Amino acid sequence: MSLACPMPADSLKPGGIYIHIPFCAARCRYCDFFSTTAFERADAFVDALLREMDLLSARVTGAFDTVYIGGGTPSVLSPGRIARIIGAVFENFRILPGAEVSVEANPDSASAAWLESARRAGVTRVSIGVQSFDNRMLAFLGRIHRAKQAKTAVATARSLEFDSVSLDIMYGMPGQTDDGLCKDLETAISLLPDHLSCYMLSYEKGTPLSRALASHEFAPLPDENCRHFFEKVSRFLVDNGFYHYEISNFAKGRGHVCRHNIKYWERAPYAGLGPSAHSYDGKSERRWNFSDLDSYITTVKEGELPVQSFEKLSVQQRMMEAVYLGFRTSAGVSAESFRSEFGVGFDSLFLPAIEQCNRDGLLERSDSGYTPTLRGMLFHETLALRFTALIP
Repeated sequence: MSLACPMPADSLKPGGIYIHIPFCAARCRYCDFFSTTAFERADAFVDALLREMDLLSARVTGAFDTVYIGGGTPSVLSPGRIARIIGAVFENFRILPGAEVSVEANPDSASAAWLESARRAGVTRVSIGVQSFDNRMLAFLGRIHRAKQAKTAVATARSLEFDSVSLDIMYGMPGQTDDGLCKDLETAISLLPDHLSCYMLSYEKGTPLSRALASHEFAPLPDENCRHFFEKVSRFLVDNGFYHYEISNFAKGRGHVCRHNIKYWERAPYAGLGPSAHSYDGKSERRWNFSDLDSYITTVKEGELPVQSFEKLSVQQRMMEAVYLGFRTSAGVSAESFRSEFGVGFDSLFLPAIEQCNRDGLLERSDSGYTPTLRGMLFHETLALRFTALIP
């Protein structure tokens, strides 16, 4: 199936590029992203990825100011392969000066040589999948690195002077205590990261952890503990100088927010490359690639974009996304922008939800619209549902 990329040439917003690297050394017990351990296919994948870039670039005239290489585990690819991928991005697309170029890395594969090569290739931001500094928690999650490796990887990244170094931290694991969470957070900030992504453990359908939970191999952390941990993480990091700008994301000043991820929450245009990657035109069209390596490589070899399917969002769906994604962030939803896009007043459409959420302490009025409180972020699903239920 050959479809034009839904990146409008006349978009007023620079786009983002997401590249999915599907390889992992081992599958973590909680992960439901597409990945494979078939490393013998790495060269075939990189060849196909570069061919996809070539095919896509012929259909795209817009500019990009963020590139995000995720996965999977990009750091399991050799430095030469990563450099080749980044070089091809700059050759095929119009990347604006000062662009944010992010890459994900895991402590077990983010060697000093690999990180240095990524820096030389043009990476400005590295996100390291630490998850925990407690080896028992790492084992429960199915991570193959140890806390010492994580500390070494972060220190190395800091020494290479990336514009931003981000750490992923996971919490809410069975058996985790207040002291254990505090120790993880204290260790994390002692390494001087510019950004932290802190995720509550969730049990996604089809993952080893969800099956183990269904088999009663362990008891999940009680909901009240999870809520307490969420508030504790936010208050601890804010007290230590971090800006809580999205449910799970904290930056050491606004200059270190992840500009690429903000595109998703603001519904800006982005182009996805690689198996399972999604693209969005910033208006109403979304498409996604095949999520298996065979179909992806075969389709690209035939000179076709590896698009599995696409959808055109209705006005109602776009309204739902504007509310759902906007209320994930500290910026909230702009009433003026909502009226400009949809031709209807935010307050008039959502007044019952606004009043109810204000009473429940989930929402605050801002200069431009409405923003979620910390409690509103904690109960984001409830907050968003009250609004989306009113969309005609």
